[in-house]
Formats: sequence, structure tokens, C-alpha cells
Amino acid sequence: MIDIIIVKSDPILTTPTLRDQKILRSLRKKYSIIGLGWNRRGQGTSMTISNNDIDIKYFNVKGVSNFESHGTLRYIPYMLVFWMWVFIKLCKYRPKIIHSCNLDSFFPSYIYKILFRKRLVFDVFDRYAMAYIPKDRNVFFKMLYSLVNRIEEEFAKRADVLINISDEMLTTYKKRPKHCITIMNCSENYMKDRLMVEQKGLKLLFTGHIRKGRGLELLPDVVKNLKDTQLIITGRVEDKGLLNSIEGLSNIIYKGFLAHDQVLDLEASSDAMIALYDLNLQAQNKYVMGNKLFESMMFGIPIITNVAKEIVNETDCGVVVDYDDSEQIKEAIILLRDNPELRKRLGTNGRKAFLEKYNWNIMEQRLYRVYDNLLN
Repeated sequence: MIDIIIVKSDPILTTPTLRDQKILRSLRKKYSIIGLGWNRRGQGTSMTISNNDIDIKYFNVKGVSNFESHGTLRYIPYMLVFWMWVFIKLCKYRPKIIHSCNLDSFFPSYIYKILFRKRLVFDVFDRYAMAYIPKDRNVFFKMLYSLVNRIEEEFAKRADVLINISDEMLTTYKKRPKHCITIMNCSENYMKDRLMVEQKGLKLLFTGHIRKGRGLELLPDVVKNLKDTQLIITGRVEDKGLLNSIEGLSNIIYKGFLAHDQVLDLEASSDAMIALYDLNLQAQNKYVMGNKLFESMMFGIPIITNVAKEIVNETDCGVVVDYDDSEQIKEAIILLRDNPELRKRLGTNGRKAFLEKYNWNIMEQRLYRVYDNLLN
């Protein structure tokens, strides 16, 4: 019998920094596992990581992504078929525990739990309504936002264990089960394979999706006239118009959508990273602590950000700014550009905090405690 099946309504094993892949790699060390994912973009149907075969079953139907980008009515029929497929797979492999990632994979997992009296771990990468439904757009979306939040909390209460990405996100639940734990999306340690590069000026790095709400509508005007400052951008293009407005500026370079090792090389050779999120677009952004923060800490380089303020201030590993304050962002960039010793101090602080508290090895041990308790 399989120990664990991990269920996620997205492709699994596509980006090594993603939380699902780190969880798979960790659990594979101790338990027998299978991954169930939705191959929405027609990506490959089998992969190997860390020289260990991990059995991944894909629902190979191209479909829409979420409420916000494609509309609720188009999303629901695809999801119902995906749920049926997941339930059939669960019945076939009979796992002792289902690790359900996010609300849109929970329903078939919960039905299986009830019918076969198995254990269910609910791992919330995103609070679904907060991440995907525009709360204030109109009456329909307000009602949908409220409904989805209530459903998510009712399901969370029925899980054996609720996992969240931050303590702050856990406080957003009015209802939750007895056993809750925070497992942050901390980085693994790649530092031993990288060498830091000394250079003149400031090489500032942005990684992530190319779309509005991530600061890219502000940054060109902020950096275009700054001397000895270069903004490097890498990520998947979701807004071609935004990319067109960025390209052509002499001190902004778009590197394309890179493999993980290439992104790590860029991070290791950068002087600072920048991670900005428009809190008005996605309510959950205020509770997010993404891999950008933890990778900057891992490499010992400072970060400019408007989220995870408590960690940044606690560890003194970067500069906190307001999202819509271009002048403040500019001042932060100039401060780091003109003060190499400050960059070094902030980076050293971040690296120390990473080694002591914010690394994936520590999160992995928390994950093992959850599963050892459930399986014993």
C-alpha cells in the first residue's frame, strides 16, 4: 500500500523552487509516494528528480487556470472532471494519507478520507479566495469571495492536519482543526555550489511572472536614469504589453524564462533582489513569504520588498518599502547602490538567519514530524 499520495491541480515537478517539488523530494526519502497533478499546459508526463524516480500521474487535459483569468463558468466543468479522475486514482492506489494541496484538490481527497477512513493533510499554498477572486470588483465576486472562504474553512476544519505557509496566514482562519503547523517555503541550500561576484555599481534582480501587480509597472521609471544601476528581469511572460514597455531601456535587461540553475546563477551574481506585490490585487499577498526572500537570504544578498516585513525587520536582511511609493523604492535602490558595506551587512544577516531558522532542512523536519505522527 502507498503511504502518501500528493494531489495538486497544477503540473507537479516543473520548477524546483516550487513548494510541491520540495515536499515530494523530502517525503520520497522516507515514504512511498505518488503525485497526482493536472497537466494543464501540455507539459511532459514523466520526470525524474535527484536520481530517484518519483511516480507522477497526470490528468492530461488542457484546461483553464483559475477564476480570475478565465472565468468561473469555464473553470467548473474542467474541475469536476479532474476531481473524478483524482478520486478514481485514490481508490486504485489506496494511500494511507492524502496530502491535498489547496482547495481545488480537497473535495475528492475528503470523500476518499471519509469512505476509506484514511488521514488527510490539507496544505494551503494559497487561500483560494484571497489569491484568485477579486473581492471588490462587483456584487457577484463579493458573494463568491465570501462563499469560497467559508467553504475553505469548513474543509480545513475537517482535515487531520492543516499546513500553512506562514503563521500570519494561519490567523486568517476562523475555523481550523486541532492540529495546525506552519511550513514556510524556505529555500534549500545551494550556496556551496555558488561563488559571489564583486562588481561596480548595483546589479538588481527581479524574478517571477511578468505581469502587473509585481512592481514592473513602476520599476522602469524608477531605475531608467539611475547611474551604475542595472535591473535584470527573468520570468514567464503573462503580459506582453508590460514587457514591451520595459524592453529598450539601456539599463534594464530581460533574460527570458530561465531554468532553475540559471536563475540561481543570476541570484548568486546579483547585488540585491527586489520583490514587490500589490496588496490590493491579491489579499493574501500580505501573508506571503515567497521563495524570493528565502533565496536572497540563502545567497547572502539583501532584498527590497513590501511583504514579509516582520521577517525582514527581525533579521535585518533588507529594506522595506511601500508598493506604490516610487520615490521610496528609488531611495532604497540608491541606498544599496552607494553603500557596499551596508549590502554586505544586510546579506550577512540574511545568511545567518537562513542557516539558523529559515532553511528547508528545518521545514523538512517539521514535515516528517507530521507524517511520523499520522503513520504511527
